[in-house]
Amino acid sequence: MNCFRWLALGLLATVPLRGAAPVLAASLAGRFEVASIDASLAHRVAAAAEEGWQLLAAPLGLPPTFPSPVFVRVVPSGTPGAPPTHDVAVETGGLVTLWLGPRAQEGRALRVALVDALLHRLGVALHGAMVQPVVAPWLVLGAAGWWETRIDGARLDALRETSRRRSPPGLVQLLDGPRAASLPDADAAGATWLFTFLLAESGRGGEWPRLLARLLAGGDPQAMLAQTYVGRFGGPDERELWWQTGWHHHLRQRVLPSLEAEEARELLATLVRFVFADEAGADRLVPLAEVLTRKTEPLVAAELARRGADLGRSVAAMHPFYRNAALTLAEAFALGAHREIHRRREALVAQWERDWAEGRALEAATAEALDRWEARRRGPAP
Repeated sequence: MNCFRWLALGLLATVPLRGAAPVLAASLAGRFEVASIDASLAHRVAAAAEEGWQLLAAPLGLPPTFPSPVFVRVVPSGTPGAPPTHDVAVETGGLVTLWLGPRAQEGRALRVALVDALLHRLGVALHGAMVQPVVAPWLVLGAAGWWETRIDGARLDALRETSRRRSPPGLVQLLDGPRAASLPDADAAGATWLFTFLLAESGRGGEWPRLLARLLAGGDPQAMLAQTYVGRFGGPDERELWWQTGWHHHLRQRVLPSLEAEEARELLATLVRFVFADEAGADRLVPLAEVLTRKTEPLVAAELARRGADLGRSVAAMHPFYRNAALTLAEAFALGAHREIHRRREALVAQWERDWAEGRALEAATAEALDRWEARRRGPAP
């Protein structure tokens, strides 16, 4: 029987060193590269990084890939001089390295660390290697909060409930806060709402992308806000009223977070993409049907369980075009490994392919209809 090394997301490379063998796990090329002596931890961090990239690509205006990825180095517990949470370093040539300490290797601390590094890498991409990116704590926590509440509607409900019992933090307090991503809880909630509010207030003029680029270059954030969101307020008092009105507006909204059709498609495509390397070192994509038949193997079972958990957290936010495909895929991941369920496995794979094709067709038809409507609205070219 061949011995397979199953990969979590994208390509996985093992470095054959004596003793503890470091593992390099990558999301898609040009995004994140994770190094750890714990293979399962490397996979988990790489999967989280890819999830964050997909959900933050639109609000942060990320390119498809960077020329060089964010290099994530997982620091083993007990290492002398290890950061308690994380450190981000922008090195010569603009290379960005995230040193992931023992207390930032899972959960919210991991998301904050990945977002911090991603914003540094975006700053390098926007302004060049000679400009040290300036990444404010509210921006890190706001983007991390956006990620959490987009993927899990329960977190959004919880954030609303806790925020209703507080007054909104002052805008100046958020923008000019301490230079570390360790704000009080009220300010962390405010950072998420400010991130959401500024995204919502950005119109066709592209206010938010321009503000983000300016913030990452450094300078007075209050002046940048006034220069970018022109006409929204006249002075400090009006600016604070503008922000507080936005805070209360978003707290009262009853809409659950929903992935855009493109986001949902990319998320499902990543979850159903399996790559393995055989003993000869050749990588190949493995069809879902073949993966499910090998669920009796511990590594395969563990990987399907992990992907099933990731999918379960995002089903509620899935775009309607892809809701059926997500539910079918979740059932396939949870399917047992007994021989008597062979027919059920085949049926689920076939159903997934139909649901996936229907979702793609709905997305394409909708885009085509919107394009035709936009062309009619503009009228014939002069």
